[in-house]
Amino acid sequence: MPRLRANHPVTPYAFLAPAAAVLGVFFLGAVVQVVYYSCTRFTAFRGPDFVGFENYARALASERFWRCLVNSVAYLAVTPALIVLSLMAAMIVEAHARAGRWLRLIFFLPVVTPTVVAALAWKLLFNEDSGLLNTLLSAAGLPRAGWLSQHPWTLLSAMTVTLWRGFGFYMMVFLAGLLSVPRELKEAASIDGAGRWGVFRTVTLPALRPSIVLVFVVSSISALKVFDELFVLVKGAPITQQTVVPLLYRIAFEEGDYGLASAVGLMLFVVILVFSLINLRLSAGKEGASA
Repeated sequence: MPRLRANHPVTPYAFLAPAAAVLGVFFLGAVVQVVYYSCTRFTAFRGPDFVGFENYARALASERFWRCLVNSVAYLAVTPALIVLSLMAAMIVEAHARAGRWLRLIFFLPVVTPTVVAALAWKLLFNEDSGLLNTLLSAAGLPRAGWLSQHPWTLLSAMTVTLWRGFGFYMMVFLAGLLSVPRELKEAASIDGAGRWGVFRTVTLPALRPSIVLVFVVSSISALKVFDELFVLVKGAPITQQTVVPLLYRIAFEEGDYGLASAVGLMLFVVILVFSLINLRLSAGKEGASA
C-alpha cells in the first residue's frame, strides 16, 4: 500500500476525512432529516406523512409562537449588559497586576459552574415565598415580585443567570484584547494630553472592536437559543412567558408533534442566521469606514 508523503496534495484531505465523515453523519445528516420532518405530519403515533409547508403555516398562525419569538428578541437585552460588565471586569483585572490571577479565578468561576446548579441556586434567591430578594423587598416595605411566575420577571430572572454565568468567559476575551493593545500607543496618547477616558476612547476601544464584535455575535446567538436557565428556573411559568427553544421542547417532547417542532426549530435557525449575518455585515462596514 503506497504511503502518503507529507507534501502530497491528498495528505490534508486524508487527515480531514475522519472529522468530515463524523460531521456529515451527525450534523449534516441530522439537518437534512429535520428539514424533511418539518414538511411532514409526524407525531409519536403517526407518520411521517408529507404535508408540504403546513407546519410552517401552523407555526406562523400560532399566537404563542409569536409571543415566544418576541421574548427571544427581548432576551437579547442581556448582550449589551454582558459586554459592559465583562469589559469592566477585564479592565479591573488588567489594572491590578498582582491580584489579577485571583481576580480571574473569581470572575471565571461562574463559567465552570454547571448551568443547572447555577439555576437552582438562583431559584432559591428568586423564590417568591422565602427567597432572599422578596424578603428584602418586604423588609423595605415594597411589594413582592413574581420572579418565577409573572411576566416580565421570568425573563429578567433567567437573564440574571445568563449574565452571571457568561460575563467571566467574555471577560477573558476582552482581557486578551486589552493585553494586545500596544503600550506605546497609550503612552503617545497620554503625552498628547489625553486623559484616561481619552486614551480609552481613542486607543483602547478601537483596538477592541474585533473582540466586541465577537462577543456581541456569540452572546446574541446564545441569548436567542437559551434553554437551560428557563427550563430549570421558570419551568412552571406559562410558555408564553418564555422563549422559542422552551416552546420547541414543549411541542416536541410534551405534545409529541415532531413535525411542527422541526419547523419551529428551522425558523429559529433562520432568525439567528439572518441576525448574525446582519451584525457581521454592519461590523465589517464600520471597520471599513474607520480604516
